[in-house]
Amino acid sequence: MSRLKTLVLLLFSCTYLFSEDLENYEVITVVSSIPKASNEIIIAVDKINRDFLDKTQPKDLSSLLRENLAIDVSSNGGMGQLSSTFLRGSNSNHTLVKVNGIKINPSTAGGASIYNLDSDLISNIEIGYGPLSAVHGSTALGGVIDISTRSQIQRSNSSVGFSIGPDSFGKELIRFNQQFTESSFLNIGLSRTNTDGYPVLTTSTLDRGYENTTIIGNLEVNSKFGNFELSSWSANGTVEYLVFGSPVSQEYENYAYGLENSNHVEGILSYKINITTSKDLIEQNNPNFLGQLDLTNTKRDSLELIVSEMQIFNNPEDFVLGAHIEDEAVDYSSYGTLYEEKITTKSFFGSSSLSFLNTDINTSFRNSDHEIYKSNLSWNFEILKDLNESWRIGISSGSSFRSPVSSELFGFGGNVNLEPEINRSREINLKRTLQNADLSLLIFRSNFTNLINFDYQDYVLKNINKASNKGLEVRYKLQKEDWDLLMIVKAQDPKDETGNQLLRRSKKSASFTLSRELNGFIATANLSYFGERVDFGGINLPSFNLVNIALTKDFNKKFNLSLKLENIMDKDYFTAATSNDFYANQGRSAWLKINYELGE
Repeated sequence: MSRLKTLVLLLFSCTYLFSEDLENYEVITVVSSIPKASNEIIIAVDKINRDFLDKTQPKDLSSLLRENLAIDVSSNGGMGQLSSTFLRGSNSNHTLVKVNGIKINPSTAGGASIYNLDSDLISNIEIGYGPLSAVHGSTALGGVIDISTRSQIQRSNSSVGFSIGPDSFGKELIRFNQQFTESSFLNIGLSRTNTDGYPVLTTSTLDRGYENTTIIGNLEVNSKFGNFELSSWSANGTVEYLVFGSPVSQEYENYAYGLENSNHVEGILSYKINITTSKDLIEQNNPNFLGQLDLTNTKRDSLELIVSEMQIFNNPEDFVLGAHIEDEAVDYSSYGTLYEEKITTKSFFGSSSLSFLNTDINTSFRNSDHEIYKSNLSWNFEILKDLNESWRIGISSGSSFRSPVSSELFGFGGNVNLEPEINRSREINLKRTLQNADLSLLIFRSNFTNLINFDYQDYVLKNINKASNKGLEVRYKLQKEDWDLLMIVKAQDPKDETGNQLLRRSKKSASFTLSRELNGFIATANLSYFGERVDFGGINLPSFNLVNIALTKDFNKKFNLSLKLENIMDKDYFTAATSNDFYANQGRSAWLKINYELGE
């Protein structure tokens, strides 16, 4: 802990040495129903843009979250293998994942398929930590990861890209952007990824491969009837893996399509309507012990209306109201358990703001009416106080929930009397936001109740577990002339009701990413550290640290080359294990990427 205190003091000193007292705020969308400037945000948020992704060159989203944001992410082997994300010590199914604002979490076991998202087609990532169900609904217990594939620069161009790496890795990528008029823009991207993979277990000799085809699209049209935006993301392919040491494979398909219409009705109100549909499908290629081919298929349709700037209020900009309806259909077949079910959830939500004496008070709520367990209320209360021109302090408290998914209600050991899992959390955040630097020092405490687990006496799922977490997080971001720095340090104590450390969650983690321009090259160094963790059966997962280096070079306006050197110390490290083995991770490796812009 003494080292952590020393680092915190050093970060405070750095802000005075390298920062300028000028304001330059980012726009944040993940923690509220309408976008806000970063200086108005109270809870912890990480935002990654395309420029950061180009500099760090992550091979996939899982490695980006772990190595650059110090987030606990476990992986069952190499690229495309099952990954689990643990935000703030919460369970892997307590993180809500959205693509272009559309929920992609399945209604079966586990979390969202982040391992099928191509990081080369991502333009922006926002991660909000803590209870966010009042804004996003079910599953946002530990936080929300919102991934955007929308182009950040609207200009006409097209490009092709090629990547090679270890284990016969290859990727082809095509992008097309077209600015038709001042009020219409089209963005399309396509990538194809193939790798033979490597043995996913340390004692195995079987390579496990992965194939992925991803297509993204975004069409924006501004007219007198409002702004219209059509977004799409789809991914499909094959992944090979092991079940009790035996080689198997599965086909997968994910998509998220959305249509948004937003408009301002002069003198009355502003509104936004979202119509979305998403799918998470997994089909096994190998029969189970009954000779059946298992599948899980979640299909979700939703309609959302958000109203703001309502002129009936004295301060219309301070009130937001909304309604959301979601229809979820699940087709499930796993080891002899089969069902088809539909669940409808209706929600009403809102938020309000009040400012006085350099203090902002924000409240938000959501009342959700679930078809099975009926009503549930989630809420957030936040206070943000200006200490001086540079420093602000925020205090927040909230309650979030995760609805029991269909496999818990109707699958093996299912129980239709299950209640939502609940997280009640508090956070104090001290911030310094300037033109070229952001510093955040926060402490938090979370209590998870009604956690769903299997009762082996009655042989049924019940709300019988509890867990808690408390911790300290430090974030420091600096942009100074020709170099950038991002540093994140976390210390937490995730434990169950008996005091045991929660599985696959570390007590200490840190990441350090430094980019600098050198003789026409952009060099980026990344160092990350994770403390000891435990896995099922009490298996110890040792602490580890990684060193990655990335180099990018623009040879001219059209030709760009990138080289990523991963795990250059060739460390053997493990984020997950079986009862008698460890899942392997990538050793020392090199990844080369070439991008060429077509046309004038």
